[in-house]
Order: sequence, then structure tokens, then C-alpha cells
Amino acid sequence: MGQLVLIIGPTASGKTTLESELLKRLPNSARIISTTTRAKRTDERDGVDYFFTSRTNFEEGLRSGEFIEHAEVHGNLYGASRIVLESTLKQHAVVLAVIDIQGARVLKRIVPTMRSLFIRPSSMAELERRLRTERKEASEDEIRTRLATAEKEMAVADTFDRVIENVDGQFESTVRQALVCIDEFRQFRA
Repeated sequence: MGQLVLIIGPTASGKTTLESELLKRLPNSARIISTTTRAKRTDERDGVDYFFTSRTNFEEGLRSGEFIEHAEVHGNLYGASRIVLESTLKQHAVVLAVIDIQGARVLKRIVPTMRSLFIRPSSMAELERRLRTERKEASEDEIRTRLATAEKEMAVADTFDRVIENVDGQFESTVRQALVCIDEFRQFRA
């Protein structure tokens, strides 16, 4: 059974970028693709970045027990499929999942051996800059909502296994720190 590692953090903290880089460097690793009702961004692909679905279909999946965890974030539903998670853990040594705080807490109860990396920006000003440059399609209200949520998320960062600061211009350091943490998680489990 593989080691489940959750990558958690506020919006625009670099979670997905970190996950992509870790997958390149970790042998026998995979990621859990979440399902969401959020609109697909121009650079995203269905079945690769997320499984994009309607709210109605997502809610049907909830009723049938399809999701091991789910949450509503910024008005959109997100969830991890129970079947996808179980089969991926059986096939890979390390399984990564970018997930929100609510989902991480649920998974901790269900998969007590999972470990978590909280990725934080160097400051709220840096986070706001990233949001405004990387989420150009976001309205001012959406940016304000995301910043307010980020402040709450950063306040509980220390409740996760490790906290890594993703400083602009020092991404390689962030990756190296994450790799060290994952190695420690796997040794602890052995």
C-alpha cells in the first residue's frame, strides 16, 4: 500500500505546480485526480487536471457514496473518488493529492497513515500578487473571498504534518524540502 501525501495550502500557493514537479522526481508515484463542479480554466484538461462535472452529477455521486471526501470551496464542490484513491494506493509507492483543509481532515480520519504538507506563500501580499497575475479571469469579489479564506487557512497551517514556505524565485528549494518530507513520511511508515 502506497503512502498518501496531501498537499494543502491557500489558493495560488503553488500546490499544483509542486505536485507536478514531485511526480516527475518521485519514482512509482501518482496523483489523485479530484472531481469538481468548478468551471474548467483555459489551460486545464478534463480527466487530467480534474474530472469536471455538473453540480447535479456531483450530488448524485454524493448520494451513491462515490466520494471518500468532499467539500464546498468558493461555491464549488470538490471530492475524491473512493475507488480511484484505493486503486491508486495499491499500485503506487507515493500517492499525492492536492486537497483543501476540510477534505484533509476527513481523509485523516479515514486514512490515518496519510501525511500532509501545507504549502504557504511568504506573505499575504505575495499571495494577492499571485492571485491577480495567475487568476486574471477572477472578479474582484472572488479575489477578496479567496484572500479571506487564505488567511483562515494560514492560521491553521501548523495543524498539518509539515509546513513549507514557497518563496517566489526559490521553487527548487520548496521542491527539495517536500522531497525530504516525503522521504521521512515513507521511512516513518516502514
